[in-house]
Amino acid sequence: MTVIENAVSKMQKLPTEEQQQVLRFIEFIAFELADRQVNQESENLKEGQQKSDFWKGLQKFRLTIQNEGVGFTNEDFADLRDRSVGREIIL
Repeated sequence: MTVIENAVSKMQKLPTEEQQQVLRFIEFIAFELADRQVNQESENLKEGQQKSDFWKGLQKFRLTIQNEGVGFTNEDFADLRDRSVGREIIL
C-alpha cells in the first residue's frame, strides 16, 4: 500500500469535520512549500533578469483566501460603482 493509499484509507474512517481539518492541513503544507519555492526562485534570479511571478502570487493569494474562509458574493460588489453622471461642464 502506498503512502497516499494508506492516508486515504485512514482519512475515510474519520468523521467529516476531521477530514476537512486534515485537508486544510495538507493545503497549508502545500502553501508553505509553494511559498518557499517562490522565495528560493526569487533569490536565484540574477540582476537584470525579469520574471513574472504573477501566477504564483495569484495562486498564493487564492489559497490564503480559501484558508481564511473568506467568501465574496454579488452583494459585496453591489454599490461599488459611482452611478453619477459626472461633473458639470460649463462652456
